[in-house]
Amino acid sequence: MPWDTQAPWDLAKASEVSEELIRHHVLWMEEPLYRGDYPGMRALNDLTSERLKIAGGEMTREPYEFREMLRQQCLEVYQPDAVCSIGLLGLSRLAKEVTTAGKWFTPHTWGNGIGLAANLHLTAGAVGPAGCPYLEYPFDPPEWTPEVRDFPLTTAIKPDAEGWLTLSDEPGLGITLDEAHLAATRANQATWQ
Repeated sequence: MPWDTQAPWDLAKASEVSEELIRHHVLWMEEPLYRGDYPGMRALNDLTSERLKIAGGEMTREPYEFREMLRQQCLEVYQPDAVCSIGLLGLSRLAKEVTTAGKWFTPHTWGNGIGLAANLHLTAGAVGPAGCPYLEYPFDPPEWTPEVRDFPLTTAIKPDAEGWLTLSDEPGLGITLDEAHLAATRANQATWQ
């Protein structure tokens, strides 16, 4: 995240960028301010109103943080990741709170196929398309293809010709790990002493 290596934007900079995004008909703006800047996010959310949705929460870890953002009307789009955040059960509860408040719940999913499958099942089971009209699908070729992203799986998760992802009805997450590939790429030694 930008604030890991440099100072986060302030409200003035985020507002300036948001106006440019609005001019280009962008749907939402992700993580424009430091995640703990609740007053700034609320002000930006109020400023952009119906013109640009403010999204965030991908690096948020604690349930109280999400609830505080929701209470203070910081975001229109909540993007926790089941892998990095409060897990499937915790996020299924949060997803219902978010959608009950009239906001969108769409997990930030930029990991491997295991995390993608977890977030797909979470979203489908907790809120469905009404609470999540758009779902992030990690795809950035040539480096980040389904085959590269989903290396731990026997079959990559890919959309059909119309862009739909079909969830498996197999047990668990409906995925099968590629045990041979995982064994072949296993690290047997740490880089620290």
